[in-house]
Amino acid sequence: MAAAPAQAAPQGAVDVGPTIGWSSNDAGTGCSYSMTVQVNSSGMVSFYERKNAKTKPIFLGRAAADGGLAAVTWWPKRTGKRQLYAVQNGERSKVTRITVTRGIGSGGWCFAGPR
Repeated sequence: MAAAPAQAAPQGAVDVGPTIGWSSNDAGTGCSYSMTVQVNSSGMVSFYERKNAKTKPIFLGRAAADGGLAAVTWWPKRTGKRQLYAVQNGERSKVTRITVTRGIGSGGWCFAGPR
């Protein structure tokens, strides 16, 4: 009897980077960041942001998995502690926690300001 195929799902947490600021875990409002997640299958992956587990998630975008990865660009709009995650076929990735502060700069020179 052949084994059933594994459920398509994100493998690990969403990676955000590179972040430049007062802490390696800070992002700045208005700055752009690449969000990537490893996946074990092809198909669409959705990315979300939320304040905490009790708040409604904000849809950030969808991307097709390619070469074991899916990626979207994130422009933080809200300051404070944020949680980021990805979903593929109903399976959620681990949560990445990040602090968003006021972004300083514009264009290619944008970084997270002090907390």
